[in-house]
Amino acid sequence: MNTKTLTTSIKKELWEFSNILKWVPMIIAILVIVMPLIIFMQSNASFSEIFQELASFPETLTSANIEMLPKMFFVMTLSLFAPFLMVALIIQLYYFTVCLFDERRDLSIMFWRSLPVSDVTTIIAKVITGTLAIPAIFLGAATATLGLILLLAFIACIILSVGYDVSLWEFWTNAGILSGVSLVWLHIIPFAIWMLPLFSWLMLASMYAKKTPFLWAILPVAVLLLVEGFVVHYFHLSKPFIGTLLLDYFSLSSQFIESVQGQEDFARTVPLQALITKLNIGSVLVGVLLLYGTYWLRKNKAEV
Repeated sequence: MNTKTLTTSIKKELWEFSNILKWVPMIIAILVIVMPLIIFMQSNASFSEIFQELASFPETLTSANIEMLPKMFFVMTLSLFAPFLMVALIIQLYYFTVCLFDERRDLSIMFWRSLPVSDVTTIIAKVITGTLAIPAIFLGAATATLGLILLLAFIACIILSVGYDVSLWEFWTNAGILSGVSLVWLHIIPFAIWMLPLFSWLMLASMYAKKTPFLWAILPVAVLLLVEGFVVHYFHLSKPFIGTLLLDYFSLSSQFIESVQGQEDFARTVPLQALITKLNIGSVLVGVLLLYGTYWLRKNKAEV
């Protein structure tokens, strides 16, 4: 597979969704910055009062509080990144649901098939775009927003240092800013692997559906769960197999929750640990098989 062709295909996918991927992160960033300013303006507090409160803050610091700074910054980073990540997930689900359906609906598939790009390259490009490129764009916007907030905090520290003779530079050296942001970025790949079966299923529905790919993705699963629930109830079985399997796969196990309780030293890595525990070869194989089914349909389906 030609690397340049794959890169061009990914750029094509991003270009087709450029409006969503450009404006949605920007709107979220604006809201994240503007909302605290609106709350501040409604509080009738002055800048001098805020700086006076910040000036007295170093007196309350202890060595224990300083040790907690990396965890506090990581929690703050997660809180800031949370709206970006939630919207990114929604757009990922939307992208995988329509990425193969839209090109058949508007017949653009005829044009793309006239180019020297194989179906394998097309499928891989869509997988990379949905699983890695889209969340990376939103994480980049969140990181830029955090950078702007840190810039404002840096200016505030300069004002406190010059105007109030108060030094808060110890926060910057002990907060673990780079490591905290890097930890959030490290979640992209394990999250993509964990969600691969779901994303692959949505792509299969997108390729198969003649209309409403979302319903084609939802209804088979819903019908299967209803039939299984009826069989379990009618034959007095202990519990549904498929329903329990899906619930266990998309939720944290009680064993993991018990294992991380009291691990304050590793609090920042708990979300990453949770994702890693969900990874297994079986789910990856299911995702690969669904992707192969998507490829087979695209290659062999008679109608576009």
